[in-house]
Amino acid sequence: MADVLPVLQILVVEDIASMRELMSQALSGIPGFAISGTAANGWEARLEISKRRPDLILLDEILPGESSVDLLEQFVSDGIPVILLTGISEPTHPVTPLARGRIRKPSWNSLAQDQVLLREQILKMLGSPTK
Repeated sequence: MADVLPVLQILVVEDIASMRELMSQALSGIPGFAISGTAANGWEARLEISKRRPDLILLDEILPGESSVDLLEQFVSDGIPVILLTGISEPTHPVTPLARGRIRKPSWNSLAQDQVLLREQILKMLGSPTK
């Protein structure tokens, strides 16, 4: 019987519905990755975590209302690794030390290439082999 690789359960916290959908499609198309849930804000994220604790949270850096930094602190204190999401092509602001890193949001126009990059970046930030 072949070894079954574990599936990384990911919660996407993103306030823009179309970007949540794009992130879900992009990540679901990567072998070994699955979406445990999506959330538009901190309240929804906490609800999702209470239902299905994810292995990783992808957190939009800029959310309306509650601070992403406050959410990041809470998620990390709960023992869940967090990678920040940005729509900025070349961000110059530093990544907070609490986050595992920052990745750029994918695009509908380059989804296949973005999936490869997302997989490599996420696994690297989590300290997993990329093969």
